[in-house]
Amino acid sequence: MNKDGRTKEDIFRQTIMKNIERKSKYIDQVQTYNDLPIFSWIDVNVTELCSRTCEFCPRKDPVIYPNQNLHMDLGLGKKIANELRELSYKGGVIFSGYSEPLLHPDIQKLVGLFGKDIHTELVTNGDKLSVKVLRELFSGGLGVLLISMYDGPQQIEYFQEMLFEAGVKNEQYVLRDRWYSIEEDYGLKLTNRAGTVKGLHSQGFATLRPCYYMHYSMQIDWNGDVMLCVQDFSKKIKFGNIYAESLLDIWNSLNMGKYRKILLKGYRSMFPCNNCNVDGTLHGKNHAEIWKDVYEDKK
Repeated sequence: MNKDGRTKEDIFRQTIMKNIERKSKYIDQVQTYNDLPIFSWIDVNVTELCSRTCEFCPRKDPVIYPNQNLHMDLGLGKKIANELRELSYKGGVIFSGYSEPLLHPDIQKLVGLFGKDIHTELVTNGDKLSVKVLRELFSGGLGVLLISMYDGPQQIEYFQEMLFEAGVKNEQYVLRDRWYSIEEDYGLKLTNRAGTVKGLHSQGFATLRPCYYMHYSMQIDWNGDVMLCVQDFSKKIKFGNIYAESLLDIWNSLNMGKYRKILLKGYRSMFPCNNCNVDGTLHGKNHAEIWKDVYEDKK
């Protein structure tokens, strides 16, 4: 049991439920284009830098995932935002990915490209937060800020005072307790990041289990590459590049469809899914059911 009376199971359950509830109102509604479901959640990795090296992240080993001074171009961000507006996009865009978004030199401008008409969220460890940064992010249209606190419960008051001074409303931010010990899994539902974090719950999971990530979500890297999903830190599977193609063209590509069909059936035989211990069914059931009908009709 933790100091605040919560067991590890309580922490897992509460963390999962908070994430599910927050995201469900954007993910669960299925938007279609030409009778096909489109993505309802886009995860954007805007930089290759992070200010921390957490034990549960591949960045703890610089050989596997080194810091690099690489950032998403504002022109690419504008292209993504414009395409979403053309689709009258109803889902969400989250600046998270494999890094610390606030280390992007123009993150406020990048977020501002999506404005207030596209729901945006940003995940940060809070190291670079200030009243000025908060005001710029929210005046530019940021919808929700998620702050992962790793240093201890004293951070709660620190960030609450900063958020209050910046005029950020309670419903516009989430403070996430992440300061727990390794025995308490840091207060997280830990994953092995598709096999890139060795020894982290990497044994004893079933090989036959569906995953819905690719049925509702899209993962875009800083350089425009569309990746398999946010769990794939290896970045070896790429479906296209936003500079050269549209979001929809990549989403409906044959290669992406191949992975989608296999994962819908529960087969995780292809790399890196064969090394992944993620549940993959917490979101996306509505999309998966429609994709199932689509593939059945095409037989």
